[in-house]
Amino acid sequence: MSSGTNGAQDWRAIACLAPTGERLLCVGESSSQVRAAYAGAWGEVIRDEDRPTVRAISLQRWTGQFWAGQWEHQSYLAVPTTRTGKAPGADAPDDEAEGEGEGEIEAIVAEAEEADADDEADLLEAGPAKSKGK
Repeated sequence: MSSGTNGAQDWRAIACLAPTGERLLCVGESSSQVRAAYAGAWGEVIRDEDRPTVRAISLQRWTGQFWAGQWEHQSYLAVPTTRTGKAPGADAPDDEAEGEGEGEIEAIVAEAEEADADDEADLLEAGPAKSKGK
């Protein structure tokens, strides 16, 4: 959906439900932004009864002009295992525990940014003539 302006929402996370169906989890300007936000959206978007049917979460990128393009799958994201999208035992009961989680979040964001750079490098190597068919 890129229009050449800042703030384009060119990335999204889609929950793929079995046997068919999809739910939009979040959109963002970069894969790093979407990777950081999709687990938080999990508890708000996916209903309790739908959680067992989620088979995959697809990270997708918009390709083409904003009026004539398509979403292309880039990679799969981990399916959260809890209602809140956090790992079991990740709830912080006090202020000290909340501070401990900040380093973990920074590590996740750094990992996502590295993966984003790898995704973009792969796209540049592929060039415009090659198509990623998955």
